[in-house]
Amino acid sequence: MALTEERVRRVLDVALRLGETLLARQAGSADVADSVLAVAAAYGVPEAQVNITADAITLSVPRGVPGAPVTAMWLVTSRSPDYTRLYEATRLAQRIVVEKPSLDEVESQLVELSKGGHRYPRWVSTVSLAVMAASMSLLLGAGALVVVLAGLTTALIDRVGRVLNNHRVPLLFQQVVGAALATGVTVCLDAAGRLPAGQAPSLVVAASIAVLLSGLATVGTVQDAITGYLLTATSRGVEILLSSIGVLVGVTIAVRFGVLAGVDVRVTPDLSVPLLSLPTRVIAGTLGAAAAAVANYAPLRAALAAGAAGAAGSLLYLVASMFGASAVAASFVAALGIGLAGALCARSLRVPPLVIVMAGIFPLVPGLSLYRGFVDLSTGQYTPGLASLVTASGIALALGGGVVLGPLLAPTLRRELGHLRGRRTAARGHRWRHGHVHRLPALAGVETSPAGAEPGTGQAVQG
Repeated sequence: MALTEERVRRVLDVALRLGETLLARQAGSADVADSVLAVAAAYGVPEAQVNITADAITLSVPRGVPGAPVTAMWLVTSRSPDYTRLYEATRLAQRIVVEKPSLDEVESQLVELSKGGHRYPRWVSTVSLAVMAASMSLLLGAGALVVVLAGLTTALIDRVGRVLNNHRVPLLFQQVVGAALATGVTVCLDAAGRLPAGQAPSLVVAASIAVLLSGLATVGTVQDAITGYLLTATSRGVEILLSSIGVLVGVTIAVRFGVLAGVDVRVTPDLSVPLLSLPTRVIAGTLGAAAAAVANYAPLRAALAAGAAGAAGSLLYLVASMFGASAVAASFVAALGIGLAGALCARSLRVPPLVIVMAGIFPLVPGLSLYRGFVDLSTGQYTPGLASLVTASGIALALGGGVVLGPLLAPTLRRELGHLRGRRTAARGHRWRHGHVHRLPALAGVETSPAGAEPGTGQAVQG
């Protein structure tokens, strides 16, 4: 179809709306840029340029196209993980590249995608968050009663958080309230003598903190930094920092009351899970990762894949620790395995790798290190507190770096496995629209350039 000014503007609108859906669901900026450019090229709009920040996407068509130069922008007004919408947006982008459906059809699908409800009822998400906290406390060595308490406390935090969100309370203050509830409930129960002997109250709080911070875009932040989108990575990093500060403030408020009540809120020095509980550790990792996927409305097959990735990550972490690896190094090894498995399984399961890896790394979230650091800071022990927070930050970066590196190794491993089976598989290199080979494969959105498009038909501005 011949290009007209009206069609060019419609193509830009479709590409931007699709990119907004991906960016709002925590896809990396490079993946969003590739998808936006692929959609524009699929409908015959060449030489487009895209710029992405944390809350806006700008798409421009230079002179030489009817109606050009044209520049359009779309704001990302809200950002929250919804793996079903991420999956649907990725599938729609791939379909546009391959089939090139009519703009009318795509526009109607985008409207349904933006207005559609969640895959599961809200209470399913709440129950899944409770399972996440219970599994995390189990990974930390908690007993049955503490495991149940961690789940119930997290469910309460989620329901209170939804009320605050409905009243448009900023995320920072939601985190303050959530952390204060997690710590306060535990402090009160411990003061009343309702916790079993020998069980540290810190386990409940550490599990709840891990859930509070699990939805942050750590993977997308690291991916943006590696791929050169430093401004977007910085914006996402500041958001993570503010959420962590909110947790610190909430913990500090509750700890102060605990100290006044004479409750020991410190973290037990040794909370490692014994080697004999290896099956328990794997089961807890499986349940926690699968629940993390369901809590963010992932399709069932993606949740099952995330559960398998969580089990593999928990096992790899334990094995690396047995060989003397530090917490940061063991986390990187485990995350690398999760990223590799996610990339290998995503194609056959037809789900974005980001869905699998984001949920799969939940059992590795450093909730205990964060809580230890927060408590030390709130009680005036600044040196050990900062040391714990540095360790937690290192683990978080190791998790992000590992799951981003894993998909980079997946094509090579896939080729080698094909050779071992006696099939000479040609290397399927990715063609990118940046005029050069992209440094990382996509975790969401379009993987390759549209059929018939030549490399260099668009340009992404790294911001």
